[in-house]
Amino acid sequence: MAKKENSPQPETGEGDRKGLSKEAWVAISTIAAALITGVVTLIIHLYPQPPRPATVPTPTPVPNDASPARESNVTADAIAGRWSGPAKDSSGKSFQITLEVRKSCVINEPCGSISVSHVPCYGEVFLESATSSEFEFRVDNFYGQSNRQVCQPGGGEHFRLRADGKLAYSTTYEPRAKGLLEKQGG
Repeated sequence: MAKKENSPQPETGEGDRKGLSKEAWVAISTIAAALITGVVTLIIHLYPQPPRPATVPTPTPVPNDASPARESNVTADAIAGRWSGPAKDSSGKSFQITLEVRKSCVINEPCGSISVSHVPCYGEVFLESATSSEFEFRVDNFYGQSNRQVCQPGGGEHFRLRADGKLAYSTTYEPRAKGLLEKQGG
């Protein structure tokens, strides 16, 4: 009888192992990750969310003409309409200014238009800040025959409603200008 040797067989690394291939493990891992993501998504969407805190309105102080404070909820209704009048800048140039303001205009909204004759500039006005009688606008979106080399977007157009019903005009940029506008068309 031949003697059987108990010699170890050479290890090949792949042929002797029983189980799943690398590709199968990758597929299982991918499926497991997708299942976990799906479960987390379901929990987030189906689990009741904690109630959001209620917003409590804060009282807004009544604007005071003597106060420099600016109100964000004041509209430009006090000066709504068409205004026109003469103005003069610090270099001595006289010019005509026209302002049109629509009702219910609030901070950062387009409010109407402005035209300055001598430059010329024709643009949209946006309410920057306001109190009950003082309004600052910025001008942008120049159109028509505007001199686009001179007309610059920005704030600094100030209007103050006077007790006599006229609108005082001033600028905070150079050359500084002042004027007095009257309401047109009633």
